Amino acid sequence: MAGEAGGGHAMTCTTLWDAATAIGTIAMAVTTSIVIRQNKRQRQDLALQHEDTFKPVCVLVQEKELTGTFDRSDIVQCLVDPNDPLKYFRVTCGVKNIGCGPAMNLRLVMRFSTSKPDSLPRVDIEMLGASQSLSSPIKVPVFLKPNGFNESNYQFAPGEVWELWLVYEDVFGNVFHTRHTKNPQQPWASFGKGDINRHD
Repeated sequence: MAGEAGGGHAMTCTTLWDAATAIGTIAMAVTTSIVIRQNKRQRQDLALQHEDTFKPVCVLVQEKELTGTFDRSDIVQCLVDPNDPLKYFRVTCGVKNIGCGPAMNLRLVMRFSTSKPDSLPRVDIEMLGASQSLSSPIKVPVFLKPNGFNESNYQFAPGEVWELWLVYEDVFGNVFHTRHTKNPQQPWASFGKGDINRHD
């Protein structure tokens, strides 16, 4: 009887030890998982902070703004050169990079209420480093299409409520945009991440 009692006590101790060991192993695994997630989050935060130190921010600077006035109504104008078969829009703005890093693959895209996504007038702009500027005006070629952005659309476009989008990338390949609108009830410039095609 005594032997059996002693054996039962030994089994109980062994069972308790195994249970405690299992609990300890689980706790250690959970703790390790939490530490790994925290380290991963910290690395991601550091990477984002590193990217932010090289983030470009481009804006259109209106000619009249430099003289103390600000009028959006005549920023976009039709420009026809009799010696050039192409038609153009003249945008009376310069471009300035007010961010901390270079703006790469920079382009200006014009959006009108009558234009389709595949026929938006656009022009590539040279890379702008931090604090660099491109002087006004910007000349945007227009490729007219009978079933797309046509001659009538071109003539009436300056009077529409247009949007001017600057789309650009940082040195890490992240895409950003700055949207400018003719509507005086909205801020002149609003910033975001992603290409214009994601905001159709």
